[in-house]
Amino acid sequence: MDDLAGWDPDALERTATELAACADAVDAVAGDVVRSASFDDAWSGAAHDGATSAFASYGRDLGAQAEAYRRVSACARFVVPRLRALHAELGELQARAAVRGFPLDDDELLAASLRSLLVRVDGLDREAAARLSTESEPPATVLGEQDLLHTALPRSGSTTLPTLPDPATDPVQVAQWWNGLDDTARTALVAEHPERIGALDGLPAAARDLANRALLDDERRRLESVATQLRAELDAMFLGGTVIDPLGVTGLFTDADAGLEQTVRKIEALDAIDATLAHGDRQLIALDLSGREAMAAVAVGDVDTADHLAVFVPGAGSTVQGNLQGYDAQVAALRDSARLHLTGGDPSVAAVTWLNYQAPHWGWGLAFTERSPVSDLAARIAAPRLVDFLDGIAASRPDDPRITTVGHSYGAVVSGLALRETGAVDAAVFVGAPGIGTGDVTDLRIPPGSAYLVEAECDIVADVGTFGGDPSFLAGLTHLPAGPGTTPAGVPLAGITGHSSYLTPGTSSSHHIAGVVAGTAERSTP
Repeated sequence: MDDLAGWDPDALERTATELAACADAVDAVAGDVVRSASFDDAWSGAAHDGATSAFASYGRDLGAQAEAYRRVSACARFVVPRLRALHAELGELQARAAVRGFPLDDDELLAASLRSLLVRVDGLDREAAARLSTESEPPATVLGEQDLLHTALPRSGSTTLPTLPDPATDPVQVAQWWNGLDDTARTALVAEHPERIGALDGLPAAARDLANRALLDDERRRLESVATQLRAELDAMFLGGTVIDPLGVTGLFTDADAGLEQTVRKIEALDAIDATLAHGDRQLIALDLSGREAMAAVAVGDVDTADHLAVFVPGAGSTVQGNLQGYDAQVAALRDSARLHLTGGDPSVAAVTWLNYQAPHWGWGLAFTERSPVSDLAARIAAPRLVDFLDGIAASRPDDPRITTVGHSYGAVVSGLALRETGAVDAAVFVGAPGIGTGDVTDLRIPPGSAYLVEAECDIVADVGTFGGDPSFLAGLTHLPAGPGTTPAGVPLAGITGHSSYLTPGTSSSHHIAGVVAGTAERSTP
């Protein structure tokens, strides 16, 4: 814990910037050396040839030195935002321990949470080492698209890249910064810093998608390298947690098994992302592997041009590896249904599956406050992330698209808390909601009459009312039907029961939610 507290992300970021500048300077020197090797044809012979060969060798050595600086700089930039997130989590744990009157090290109630945090700290350390090891391998003879992009951009001091905004910069300011760049600078930034461009709220979805896709293969190689290291460590242990050596038993209860489990889940998350993107017409707007579970946001349709945009926030128990593909199919159907509600012209609709938070879990999750679905802590941590995402979409667009949040179950709490802080949203649908984060609908910064509730029969979660009271009894919410019905054209709609079928295509609930997304709810609701 002391090591984590002592790691300084600001200093690491400064080091990354300085190393990148050193790399550019060494590149410039290497260019001067190579240019000087011709000697302006002033002489010839064996000595000339020997000198030319020596200068060429010096140039190659300098180029290799520049690349070494650049590799370490890129690794440092990879670590910085993840380290900031770990610092924030440590600070929250320390604050909670202080409220209870204990040092964090001595607080037994928070011991498991602290242990989980330290597992991820160790994982980040391993991941950074694996990234350096992977990036130190010689380049392949066949260049991929990303390599060609790098090669096409000169790296001398004459093409110094613009300074990137801090990850915590307001999305409006990020959008203003991006709009002030030319296409060459934007392309270079995506190529050189995909891990930062992909994470910046306020940038166009197309740029974030390009950057995040560029990370997928590298992240997979990095995680597989980490998994290999952890498996090797576990192979030396007895029962997956105890090292046996000639002198006896040592290394009791190491974190390698927990680290391997998390790493494998993240690899599975990358599998799910790849499978989802393979459908086409998808944008990978967020990718974050720094937490306990992988986080991502995937859109169907073009977020940069859609006139209507739905942002679906799933609930407790949701993971990228376990649920992204199923949710993506449902939001794709929701998008198609919303288009059917719209008439005239060519209706443009996009829908996002926003799994960019650490959703709480049942079972063992109940033992940890920040993972428990009966606590709002996970929602309070997630809400600012959703606020920035929504504000970022609005800031990145020159026009004003209609944005609708669709929060299911615990996701209704997350979206409700976010809507108290952002004015970017035009309508909200709370689905199977155990609460909406407030007991007063006017707290939501959306137009009056734009908040909707859907609750199916036998949905016991929706009746809990844990977070701000049972929303079924709140004034200001328009209730959408979940029972059997028909469309205005006479097409039958199936009714649903329980907690998990609200977005199933062909149901009354999905049809009416699509009407809200399209802005035609008054026509789609009996």
